[in-house]
Amino acid sequence: MMREISAAQAMEHAQRGDAVILDVRPQVVRHQGSVPGALVVEPGELTGKLMANPRVDRDAEVAVVALNAQTDEIESSLSRLGFTKLVRIAGGFMALRGSA
Repeated sequence: MMREISAAQAMEHAQRGDAVILDVRPQVVRHQGSVPGALVVEPGELTGKLMANPRVDRDAEVAVVALNAQTDEIESSLSRLGFTKLVRIAGGFMALRGSA
């Protein structure tokens, strides 16, 4: 299970260049808004689009924003792709929106 960090920590890590915030919420949910600077990938496109993106470093921290029901599946997929520093953001998108 991914460890949790606060939204403020996730934003700070991303701003320092130590992490990538990965928004894996489906498009139908992203009407709530976007996360500044986040890499947006549809849940079913992790392998193709994520791995082709030059911002992605398997050794960097990846802070995941996903639907609660999909978080475990996203974590498994990212782990299979070789990512080892996965974290989930406590409070998800709503917490990030409040700290942006």
